[in-house]
Parts: sequence; structure tokens; C-alpha cells
Amino acid sequence: MITSRRNALIKYASRLLERKARDREGKFLVEGVRMVREAMKRPELVEYVLVACDVTGEMEEEFWRDAASVYRIRPELVKEITDTENPSGIVAVCRKPVWDWESIPESDGLILIVDNLRDPGNLGTILRTAWAAGVDAVFLLKGTVDMYNPKVIRSSMGAVFHFPVFERVGNDEVRELCHRGYRLVVADPKASLVFTDADYYGNVAVVIGGETAGISAVFEELPASRVRIPLREGVDSLNAAVACGIILYEAWSQRHLVRENTSMI
Repeated sequence: MITSRRNALIKYASRLLERKARDREGKFLVEGVRMVREAMKRPELVEYVLVACDVTGEMEEEFWRDAASVYRIRPELVKEITDTENPSGIVAVCRKPVWDWESIPESDGLILIVDNLRDPGNLGTILRTAWAAGVDAVFLLKGTVDMYNPKVIRSSMGAVFHFPVFERVGNDEVRELCHRGYRLVVADPKASLVFTDADYYGNVAVVIGGETAGISAVFEELPASRVRIPLREGVDSLNAAVACGIILYEAWSQRHLVRENTSMI
């Protein structure tokens, strides 16, 4: 039983609420039963789990059985290691997944590029949607909110454990992606092409910009299809996460349709 906020494990976990510490240590926090369960699917990434002593029953036994290191803590200490008003009582300290370019498909790949997105809730929702919609990898360009921000992690519902997400991607990496044969499809409310008329077959990288900053200049110099989502008169834009979901599911629909048709031949 850990009873003091001065305990080394509590102090270490509490530091991970700050980005500087997450960057320095290569660790982040996962909170809540469902999220910790997702983390347990990658047990090599789970360093230790802290469980409030008032959490009982099957939930506690599950984590006690599956995690490498589980510690009971006093309930009042949970607020030292979370940023939520009503924490669930279960927090895991996890290592950041490490991915490389070999994770990116050479053919028939779907990549999502997120550019200048500052809202953590939006980014988490986008990652969750990308995971569900069959995206193979996500590139987060410089200027995008930290993907290991606790609010991003909660909103993503464990997506970060299941497919490659590359942080702080620069212009050179975007150019390299194009050099590898990926076509850019850029969401742009001023575009003339409606998103349903775009071609999402083969190697495609969908680009979603932030609602305030928009997209970076590098996408002006690279060949790209620009698409818009039709909106009711008087509405100038959609929430970035909503727009992302609409476009990704059109890509999903087209790509699965061609696979089904091919399998029938």
C-alpha cells in the first residue's frame, strides 16, 4: 500500500502530467479501466499500474493478474497523478511506442497527415477515428498538440497502442512520403472538388489542417487533390475531427468496394 504523495512512484507518475517530463522520460499516463485494458494488449509498454484501494472486484483482479507491477494506493493519491475531476482510480505508466518507416505500407496504404491541430480533444477523436477507419499510419506535423497529452490519450480510446503515429513530422518526411508514391488529398473548404468525387485508391495520404492555422506551406508546393465537404449556406467550416471522419469513411468505402469487386473476379 502506497500512502504518501512523496512516494517515488507517485512523484514519477505526477511529473508525467507535464510534456517536458513525457518527452524526457519517453513515458506517458493512461487512465481508466478501458484504456488500461488497451494498454495491457501491449504488455511490453506497461511499466506499472497504480490502483486505488477502494477499487475492488473483478476489475482489480484483472489488472493484478495481467500487469507486471501493480501497486495499491490510497484513493486521495489518485488526484496527484491525473488531471480529471473524477478519476476512475486506475492509472498506468507506459512507455511510448516506437515506430519506424518500415511500418508504412509500400502499396495500397492509407496515411493520415494532421497539420497544425492544437485542440487535444480533437486530436484524440481523430486518432480514434483513424484507427477505426483502417488508416495504416498517422503523421503529426510540427505544431500539432502533443499526442501524449492526457486528454488526447483519453479521447483516442487506446488508438496509440495499435497503429503507428509519428510525432513532430517535418516537411522532408512529407516529401519522402510523396517520393514513395503517396498521393495527397488535402481537405480545403475552398476547393472545387467535392470529397466524394476524389480518388482514394492505392497509396493515399489524407491531409487535415487545424481549424485556426490551416495547412502548412509545404502542401502548396506538392501536387495534391484538394477536396471540400459541401455545407449548408452560412456555415463556413466543420470541426476538424468531424471533417476528418467524413473523408476517411469515404476513403474506407471506396477502398473496400474495390477490394470486394476484385475478390469477385
